[in-house]
Amino acid sequence: MAIIGIDLGTTNSLATVWRDGKSVLIPNSLGEFVTPSVVSVNENGGIITGNTAKQRLVSHPDRTASLFKQYMGSSKSYIIGGLTFNPEDLSAIILRSLKSDAEAFLGEEIAEAIISVPAYFNDTQRSATKAAGQLAGLKVDRILNEPSAAALAYRQHDVCDGTNLVFDFGGGTLDISVLEAFGNIVDILAVSGDNQLGGSDIDAAIMTAFLHEHPGLVSGLSQQQRGILLKTAEASKIALTDRQHVFMSFRHQDNEFVMALDNERLMQICSPMLIRFKEVIKRAMQNAERPLSMIDNIILIGGSCRMPLVQEYLRHLTQKPVLSDIDPDMAVAIGVGVAAGIKERNEDIRDMVLTDICPFSLGVGIINDVFSPIIPRNTALPASRVKTYYTVSDYQENISLSIYQGESLEASKNLLLGEGSITVPKLPKGQASVDVRFSYDINGILDVEFQSNQGGEVVRELIVGNSRLSQEEINKRVLELSKLKTAPRDDELNNLLIARGQRLYEEFSGHMGERIASYLSGFVHELERGVNPARSAKMRADLSSFFDHLDAYSENLLFFGKAELDDDVLGEND
Repeated sequence: MAIIGIDLGTTNSLATVWRDGKSVLIPNSLGEFVTPSVVSVNENGGIITGNTAKQRLVSHPDRTASLFKQYMGSSKSYIIGGLTFNPEDLSAIILRSLKSDAEAFLGEEIAEAIISVPAYFNDTQRSATKAAGQLAGLKVDRILNEPSAAALAYRQHDVCDGTNLVFDFGGGTLDISVLEAFGNIVDILAVSGDNQLGGSDIDAAIMTAFLHEHPGLVSGLSQQQRGILLKTAEASKIALTDRQHVFMSFRHQDNEFVMALDNERLMQICSPMLIRFKEVIKRAMQNAERPLSMIDNIILIGGSCRMPLVQEYLRHLTQKPVLSDIDPDMAVAIGVGVAAGIKERNEDIRDMVLTDICPFSLGVGIINDVFSPIIPRNTALPASRVKTYYTVSDYQENISLSIYQGESLEASKNLLLGEGSITVPKLPKGQASVDVRFSYDINGILDVEFQSNQGGEVVRELIVGNSRLSQEEINKRVLELSKLKTAPRDDELNNLLIARGQRLYEEFSGHMGERIASYLSGFVHELERGVNPARSAKMRADLSSFFDHLDAYSENLLFFGKAELDDDVLGEND
């Protein structure tokens, strides 16, 4: 039974498998490798994922959720279509979709996966990712840091011998790793990151700049209109990858609002984020105990690294070669596929060795809110360390310790992972003690064990991982999620076209909006009749061509600040 690799991304997700000596990308039901990490609930209570759900972010924002990976392990909840989900539920729905795609592609059942996570994900977020895998019906023994996955991908291309800085800038997170690669060994030296900085923040900053330039819009936009504006900001950012300047255009109440945008202006808009880039790089180099002069290459991964301003800023800051030999959107997925091959002990790569480190210090809080580290950050994994702690009061009956992750000297300022307590003999203070063992595995999951050192029965308490869900709760949630209806995959092309039309209806007003609604209504009616498949296919092709024309019109507005609709093309759909 195959093991698949999954890049569970903030904005997009991909699946891979090791086949015929290489990592192979798995297509989804639309024949695409990239599946947007978006979940929507249709009017019949059916679950929609991927590109079809992404179209509904504009037309049905109250029924659609995205960017939920940023909140993995938190108490945040989403109510979409009258149903309540947490981030693990939504991630599980995406994982379940990828699992189904892999089974269709490989022709066999998939029960196990390796999932990538940002290197700076904390213990809670990693455990939540494993829980999401379980909710999707996947065994997840291995969690792999995204920059480590990218390093594996590059090793397959014999690219990154030497000391490298991996700059992983995705839709929602920034991760930076320093690694050394020689022969079949990839050694992670240090990691740093910012879990609240990604390409989606740039989209939001562009939208804010647009609203600042047109202040009258701020109070007059509906949720749908804000969604359209944010999508336009994203399109403007992407367009600047290949063009010198664009015009961000937005129509509201029959008025056209335009903002000229080029990479110089974008640099000004993003300047606070560039400062954060520098700080994260600085921390990574300090943790690695290396100067930038020892770095041989900068390796770019994550779709947001396509931005010219990101690449130019890194060249200017580091004065080092910037590599993007592998598609930044694909690098992590390809690397996770390599890891799947390693786990299967595949002959092609079974001798490859990947080391990893603990990205945070792990320890306990002691008297006066002092943080006592047990496993310091940058410790090679897997790691097991023990410290002894003593009673502070006469005839104390137990020792209770809070478990933290972080770098602050004040325990309460770090991330609380859990608490544990153990009974000790009643002795004068300082005479009873307990050994606290932290074991941190290669997946970044923490086990904590307390053991009394005094005579009599040895008492142990084990804290396993940090999932907010018990196994019983996971089993219950699996059953609940399995009852949700998934929109039929056979209808996905039609569903995507309908969702695209609904999105365009929101973007175009007046006469054009009426025409979109009319064409769309006719297509839906023909599908419901279901008596003439050839006619339905012809209508689908014509409607798709019509929608392409409308998107091209929007693109011309973006590039040139003006555009015209071709009435002849529109007439073909009457």
